[in-house]
Amino acid sequence: MGTLPVRAPGRLAKVSLILAALLLLGTAGCSTSTPELKVVPPDDEESYDYDFRIPFGTGVSLDKGEEIEIVPQVLDVKIGERIRVVNDDVRGAAVGIFWVPAGRTVAMEFTTTGTLTGECDVHPSGEFTINVT
Repeated sequence: MGTLPVRAPGRLAKVSLILAALLLLGTAGCSTSTPELKVVPPDDEESYDYDFRIPFGTGVSLDKGEEIEIVPQVLDVKIGERIRVVNDDVRGAAVGIFWVPAGRTVAMEFTTTGTLTGECDVHPSGEFTINVT
């Protein structure tokens, strides 16, 4: 049986350093476009800057082809502001990046800048975008 060649540790270190430099160069000057969110308690009515409610029967209305506009297509918010979506319907709903199950509430606080866009069942455009500044 032969032996495996032993490589000098310096070569591996050089390759690792080059890969790290390329990674840093690739991300230098770029800012993340997806803001971070923090889950907040959904029960406190007065602590939300944006409060949306999906009423009972929304799913049936959508099935009938009715246009539903519960949220705006674009919502501009500031860091520290909070959003809450209450779903009083018997069907879950996509509200931008949020999935709000039937009978449940989703509440978040915006903690960094960026843009969030996703499909939306409760806006005629089918999309909901949140810009955080």
